[in-house]
Amino acid sequence: MLRKLSLLLLAITPPPAFADGSTASETDTEIAFEQIELAIAAGRLVQAGSMLNGIQTGLSDKQIERHALLSAELNMAVGDPVAAAKALAPLSADTAEPCRYGAVAGWLAYQSGDWNRTIAMLAKSVETCAADPGRWNLLGLALMRKNELPAALEAFDHALILAPAHAALLNNRALVHAYSGQTEAAIAGLERAAQLEPANGGIIANLAVLKANVGMTPDVDGAQSPQVQAMILEKAGQGALAADRVEAARSYFTEALLRSERFDQNLWASATSAQSAVEQGPIDASHD
Repeated sequence: MLRKLSLLLLAITPPPAFADGSTASETDTEIAFEQIELAIAAGRLVQAGSMLNGIQTGLSDKQIERHALLSAELNMAVGDPVAAAKALAPLSADTAEPCRYGAVAGWLAYQSGDWNRTIAMLAKSVETCAADPGRWNLLGLALMRKNELPAALEAFDHALILAPAHAALLNNRALVHAYSGQTEAAIAGLERAAQLEPANGGIIANLAVLKANVGMTPDVDGAQSPQVQAMILEKAGQGALAADRVEAARSYFTEALLRSERFDQNLWASATSAQSAVEQGPIDASHD
């Protein structure tokens, strides 16, 4: 059922300025670096980019490395893996600050599907930046991809200690519970996540899949738009179908078609396929 459930990413934030205990000299460049870190953490990415572009010359070797790491972090926040990799390329994993380098390198590895490198980089990063839930979340996601569920659960638990009311973290931990066979805990976690972010499509879709998978009725609110209601019912159909509850799947798919504001060819195909399975009945696998 992994392909039917949505994993959610969190932003990875820069550590507090001089988190390693070093003290910067009160130069304009060092003050600018600190302001850039704060801007990235606050999501003021255009401002951070403009400030970075303004301090590209006259830097010491240490400042060049810090500039490159900040540029990589900025591009990670923007969601540009090509630019982030380009900024990180001149740096060495052996000498660069592990907190910052490990986070960006781990994020890049995750984007390319290299779960082993993601885990290696993020494990090193959280050793020195353990207070960022985004790092723990990404580590947990990579561990999930490798089906290392107890370790993934531990990572998400760390993240939720830091951000206990974060819907995406609750969603991701719930998925670990689901894949571990702890369906009750999974549904409880998703219900709490949905309360925090009732408009989050990934969360309500996951909840619909899991509830229908175990024979529970998914939550469809009349106040939701017809398209959202159709999406919930379609996901419920997928969840029921994954549990070989074909009649329920047919009913969900059909109702989704009726509530949808536009014709969906894939949804129609799912409904007709489920209807055919219902009409065919159970397959007799016995032999004379």
